[in-house]
Amino acid sequence: MAIKLDVKDRKILSELDMGARQPVSSIAKKVGLSREVVNYRIRQLEKRNIIQGYVTVLDTAKLGLMYCRMFFKYRKMSSQREKELLSFCTKHEAVGWIILGEGKWDIVLVVLASSLSVVESLYDELCTGFGLYFQNPYISLAFKVHEFKHNYLYVKPDYRELILGEPEKAAKLDKTDYALIGLLSKNARSSSVEIAKILKTTPRMISYRIKRLVSDRVILAFRARINTSFLGYDYYKVFLTLQSFDSKQQSRLLAFLRYHPNVIYVTKPMGAHTLEFEAMVKNANELHKILRQFKLEFGDILIDYETYFTYEVRSVTYLPGVQTHNEAEVARI
Repeated sequence: MAIKLDVKDRKILSELDMGARQPVSSIAKKVGLSREVVNYRIRQLEKRNIIQGYVTVLDTAKLGLMYCRMFFKYRKMSSQREKELLSFCTKHEAVGWIILGEGKWDIVLVVLASSLSVVESLYDELCTGFGLYFQNPYISLAFKVHEFKHNYLYVKPDYRELILGEPEKAAKLDKTDYALIGLLSKNARSSSVEIAKILKTTPRMISYRIKRLVSDRVILAFRARINTSFLGYDYYKVFLTLQSFDSKQQSRLLAFLRYHPNVIYVTKPMGAHTLEFEAMVKNANELHKILRQFKLEFGDILIDYETYFTYEVRSVTYLPGVQTHNEAEVARI
């Protein structure tokens, strides 16, 4: 049974959605509650597993990383072998996201790699260890990923946009920067005092570095991971195949998706599809309504579409390998 949230909890979630590092006192002022009450409500949201953690959204392109996805359909995959596969992927230094679903594919891996050779190496390892249990493998690069807030949950929508993959030069970071974003990738709400102790520096220096990383667009946002299934929502990904369209049509299409409250991601891929979007809906009928509206608006350029149901996101990090590497670096700083 879905958990129901009151207006105040929804307002708190809205603040944490893309502003997870802001002080509790700041959230309290915005939602009209005392600091103590807001702190208690946040702890309850965490305890009930509605908030599953806090992630730091990084523009992977600024780190010199490619955003690649691997899709696999299972074939005679036992629960034990799947457990071994998930363990392998969780530990692999290039795997950022692990997504389990139903439909054309059973597992999707988001691979953040510094080169195609890293992608090739991972693919070869997967095929060597688990190739007997895979069919219809598919690999696609993402040129850009647009992220939006979970506006379907909130009384007052906020249509700000995060874009991974903007055409900018890679940032120049030192080992302390990497160690810092590695720690923030684990817990975006870690205090500057806590991080300073680990990195053997001052809270003031940590705050300065975070501000610089945000200013340089290495860090795009600090987000709460919201367990939407507990709130009664299903997670779907839609793959669109479109005919050629001009920049004006593209702007209209992106605006339609951006300002739809149920859409949380839009991806421009290189692969079999033209565009992808992800939506949170209460049921398949609600997804049908979104697609029907899309067809009414863009039926002249829509060739085909496929849907993919996601039932679990096992892992989320924008800095998998570097994070692990820099934990060792941190110990030496």
